Amino acid sequence: MNKLTKIGVTALAGSLMSLSVSAGEMAVTGTAEVTYTTGESGTTTNGNPWGAKNNIGFKGSGDVNGFAVSYGTVMNDAMSGASSSLLTVDMGALGLVGIDNGTGSFGTDTADDSILPTAYEEVSHGGGSGSLGISGSSNVLGYKNTFMGVSVNAEYNSDFSGERNGDGVSSGTGPADVASTSANELFEATTQGSSFNYVLSYEVMDGLTLGGGFGETATVATTAAADQNSEENTVYAKYSTGPISVGYFQNEYQKGNTVGADGRKTDGYSIAYAVNENLSVSYSARDVEFDDGDDNNTSEESQALMGSYTMGGASLRLAHNEHSNPGGNSLLNEVKATEISLVLAF
Repeated sequence: MNKLTKIGVTALAGSLMSLSVSAGEMAVTGTAEVTYTTGESGTTTNGNPWGAKNNIGFKGSGDVNGFAVSYGTVMNDAMSGASSSLLTVDMGALGLVGIDNGTGSFGTDTADDSILPTAYEEVSHGGGSGSLGISGSSNVLGYKNTFMGVSVNAEYNSDFSGERNGDGVSSGTGPADVASTSANELFEATTQGSSFNYVLSYEVMDGLTLGGGFGETATVATTAAADQNSEENTVYAKYSTGPISVGYFQNEYQKGNTVGADGRKTDGYSIAYAVNENLSVSYSARDVEFDDGDDNNTSEESQALMGSYTMGGASLRLAHNEHSNPGGNSLLNEVKATEISLVLAF
């Protein structure tokens, strides 16, 4: 027994000696936001326009055996748990690996509507539909690196469960994290399996970046004929010169669990102008065609005007969005939303 104890202590001491850890730093950040929002949906006008939220975040970083380790998490408004978190290990020339819970830092999540330069929010803000989203962003593994000027951003999701697992459990066998899950994510959890997706980008010339990506998600068949995998692809271009930035993208996806009746084709563009170091404005537009399985596909058309003025830790933002046939529903006609937001960062 004593020999075993000595061996165990010696092995532990050896492993501790081989691990080099430098002192890390932990910082607390936060924002408080107040919004005033008015909107119209058909003939209906919204009620109380005032809203408020807060974000409390924790960020830490340190060095482990020469690798830069970073961690960040943001608490939800109720302060009852995390709304998102990201852990990364930067291995230098070997690339960066991470596990993402809801930040959308890897794969095709980085190349949807958010790829367009705007002064504030995305063109889908205020009632529009998302353009991609068959891969999920909870409990995903990510990888980033650059090879001969080509940037690679990949993501693997072993199971589209819609749950953010705590430690020591797997989705379906243990309690989910307290972070909320949307109804759409819960539906996908019953029909989607593992997923792999990636985005490649290359700076062709100074200021001009071209990119494209692909993703495939295994489908758990819910009907006899719906056994094809879900697929998504995207291409984009961004160009910046002086105070002007422009962007254009196209993407498409088809969900395999409802073959021929659940797909989207999207294209959009934007132009943003930095008036000075404090003030920015932008205009963006986007069309989403919904494939519902017949010959009469419907389209959602969106337009957005944005503005942002920043002075120190305070930002005043304006978003005006208009959506025709939101969600492909021609009965809704048009949805309009105007939002004024004041954010104080500390």
